[in-house]
Amino acid sequence: MSVNDDTNGKKPEGEAKELTIGKVKKDAAVKEAALKPKRKITVGWVLGMFILILIAISFVLAPAIEAFVGKSTSNGIVFGKYGKQEIKYAYGNYFYDQVQNYADQYKSSGADQTQALYQIWKSAYDSTVIFTAINELASKAGIIAANDVVNRAIINSGAYNKDGKFDVATYQNASAESKANVEKSVRRSLPYQIVVDDIGTVLSSSAEAEYIATMAGSGRTFRYLAVDQNQYPNELASQYALQNKQLFYTMDLSIISTETAEQAKTIYDSITSGQTTFEAAAVANSLDSFAAEEGKVGQIYYYGITSNFKNAEDALALLSAKDGDVLGPFEANGSFSLYKVNSAAVESDYTSEGTLASVKAYLAVNDSALIDTYLSDLAKSWVETAKAEGLDEVALQNGLEVVEVGATPYNVGKSSYMSDFTYTDPSGLLGSAATGDVAKQLYTTEPNTLLDPIKVGSSYLLLEVGEDTQDEGMTSYLSMFYDYYSGSQNQQDFSQALYTSDAFEDNFLTTFLTVILGQNS
Repeated sequence: MSVNDDTNGKKPEGEAKELTIGKVKKDAAVKEAALKPKRKITVGWVLGMFILILIAISFVLAPAIEAFVGKSTSNGIVFGKYGKQEIKYAYGNYFYDQVQNYADQYKSSGADQTQALYQIWKSAYDSTVIFTAINELASKAGIIAANDVVNRAIINSGAYNKDGKFDVATYQNASAESKANVEKSVRRSLPYQIVVDDIGTVLSSSAEAEYIATMAGSGRTFRYLAVDQNQYPNELASQYALQNKQLFYTMDLSIISTETAEQAKTIYDSITSGQTTFEAAAVANSLDSFAAEEGKVGQIYYYGITSNFKNAEDALALLSAKDGDVLGPFEANGSFSLYKVNSAAVESDYTSEGTLASVKAYLAVNDSALIDTYLSDLAKSWVETAKAEGLDEVALQNGLEVVEVGATPYNVGKSSYMSDFTYTDPSGLLGSAATGDVAKQLYTTEPNTLLDPIKVGSSYLLLEVGEDTQDEGMTSYLSMFYDYYSGSQNQQDFSQALYTSDAFEDNFLTTFLTVILGQNS
C-alpha cells in the first residue's frame, strides 16, 4: 500500500503484513515549520488550494463568475481551437452560457466548492468543444436555421409556456431583450441539434439488429479449478523461508513520512531530545495515511518494508534495532522517513500456517519461476485425474470448490451490447486468461471438453468447457431496443471522434490555471 492509501485493509493484530511507501506529494512547508501540524498532500488538495484562493477573492458561483470574467473580458478567453474556430469564453456566447448553467447546477447540488469551480469550467468547456465541432460540420454541410424552423423551435422551447403549453400572452408580455435572447439561443443551437438528432436516429438494418441480438444471447458455460501458490507444499515453502530467514523476520513499526531530509531531521531531533513524542510528531507532521494512527503501521515482514527504502541496504538497520529505537531519516520513493521500532525484529515460526501462506504469496509475486515447475506439473497431474474421474472429484480430493461461470457470449471486442466474464466469472481468473488465442480456444472447442492447463499469472486453470446456451430473453430484449442503443452508441462514437481529431487543439488546463486562477492573483 502507498502512503496515501487508507488502512482499511490491515491484517489482524499479530499477523505481519506488507507495506509500500509511495511518493509523497510536495507542500509549501519549510524547515522551520517542520514541527507544526500540516495538511496531508494529495492532488485534490493541491487543486483545492488553487480554487480556495479564487474562492476567497470572488467565487459565489454564477453571479461571481460573471463578475470575475464576464463583461470585463471584452476579447474573451481562448481555451483551444477546433479547425479554424476558437473555443472562446466571451460574454454572452455559448461557452459563457454553459458556465452559467453549470454554476447554477453546482450551486444547488451541495458539492464541495473546492472542486466545484474546476468542474464548472471543464464541463462547460467540454460542451463547447462538441458544440463548436458539430456546428463547423453543419456549416460545411450547408445546414442552416431557417426562420420557420426557428419559430417552431421557439414555440416548443417552453420559454413562453403557461400550464405546460405555449401562451401567446406570456410571449407578448416578454421584453424585447428576453425575446432576442431566446431567439439567439434557439437559432444558435438548431444546426447543432439537427446533426446530433440525425446521428442518434440513424436506423440500423433489421439484419444487423438480429445478428447482434443473436450474438448477445448466445453464450457458453465454463467450470474451472485454480492451481496456485496455495497448492505449493508447506515443507517446500518452509525450506525456502529457512534459506531466506531475513526476509520473513517480523517487527512492529511506526512511521513518519516527510517531504525533505531536513524536515525529517528536525522532527528526529525534537523526538530524541524529548521535546515531543514520535506519536505526536506523526499526527502533526507525517504525510502518509498512518498519521491518523499516530504513525503506527503494526506487524510487518522485513520483505514488506525493503521496497520503501531507496537504498535497500538501509533497511538492515531495522533488523538490529531494539524496542523503542527511532531510526532515520531514510530516503524513500520521493520522500524521507523516520521509523520507530515498537517491537524488535524476531524470526518467524516457519511451521505457522500464517507464515507459510505469506511465504507462498511472496514466492508467487517475487520468485514465481521457483514454484512454476511444481504448479505446472501438478496441474498436468490433476488434468489426468479429472479426465478419468471428473473435475468435481479432483476438487473433492484437494479440498477445493469448482468455480462455476455462467453462460457468457464470445465478446472478443468488449462490446457494450454483450455481457463478458467481468459479470459471469466470480473469481476473475478466467476473465484474465480469456484473451487472444485462449479466448478463441474457449469458444471453438467442443462442448463438455476438459482443456489442457491454462497459465494465468502465476497460476494454472483446469478448465472444463460447458454447454452452449441461448438466452431468448436477451435476444428479444436487444432486438427490441437495438436502434435506441445503437443511436446512443453512434453519438458517443461521434463525440469521441471529434475529441481525438487532429483538428482539435486542447489548451484547457493551461488556460484554466494561468488565466482563470491567475486572473485576480
